[in-house]
Amino acid sequence: MNLEEFLNCGAVKCLKTGQFCVEVDGIRVLFNVEVNLGAVTQLKLKSANYKVNCNVEVDTRTERVISVECVGFKEEKIRLTLLGCFKERGLLHKGLVF
Repeated sequence: MNLEEFLNCGAVKCLKTGQFCVEVDGIRVLFNVEVNLGAVTQLKLKSANYKVNCNVEVDTRTERVISVECVGFKEEKIRLTLLGCFKERGLLHKGLVF
């Protein structure tokens, strides 16, 4: 799984610094990503400029997103933006509804 391709669409952008940016309501929220590999890969997104953290779980076998959770600043809008990005790319697990 290439992280830059995985997290790069619409309002979600990969920056040259290695950070990812999610744009919500005209606000750019910058994230650093920590990857924990396993049968279910966890992507931990920690914001560098706002108090918000997100956890994205990906089924490694199918490379489909099975869970997206965010806590903090604009948590629901950021979560929906990430889900929209994954849906646009065809990466959502069939059972995941938003």
